[in-house]
Amino acid sequence: MDLPWPPRSADDAWALLEAQRGMSDGEAVDIWTHQVQTADALRQEGADDEMVVAGLLHDIGDGRVSPAAHGPWGGALVRDLLGERVAWLIATHTEAKRYACTTDPAYWDGLSPVSRRTLEAQGGRMSAAEAERFRSHRWFPDAMRMRRCDDAGKDPDAPPADTAPLRQALRRVAGAELQRRRSAGASAPADRPAFSDRRR
Repeated sequence: MDLPWPPRSADDAWALLEAQRGMSDGEAVDIWTHQVQTADALRQEGADDEMVVAGLLHDIGDGRVSPAAHGPWGGALVRDLLGERVAWLIATHTEAKRYACTTDPAYWDGLSPVSRRTLEAQGGRMSAAEAERFRSHRWFPDAMRMRRCDDAGKDPDAPPADTAPLRQALRRVAGAELQRRRSAGASAPADRPAFSDRRR
């Protein structure tokens, strides 16, 4: 299947998400369902569009690159299209897990078995310096909020979420970023080297 690498429109990004239907990382739901559940939980909490979109695409690299690389890879993939905040939240969603495991002894107990297995590959618990650096970032509260919804978005018994408002949020964020780039005199999302859709 030919996929848009990198995504240059909201519809391109949606196509990448759709292609993850049926992809599994061992959780109780497929990667598509997990991301939709995460985004829908954020939307229902009243999160803004950028946070909803970050939740929607946070595992866009899952099933495509290694577990350790999938966050930064996904953030880099969508940065030009969706902006710095969305890219940072996607890139660091595993850092949020590392931080929570470091600072909250009870957090580990609530992790799924898959999340526990991937933690070490993603860097394990943080050092004190790493935790302080992460905590000091301006979007740290957003990252931790998204992490809570990420952990909850693995329910095989949940009714299917309405994806229409999620797709609308994606279009709004992409449109706003394009307008911002135009106002700043920047070009449209730049071409990047082609990515492979080979599952690794």
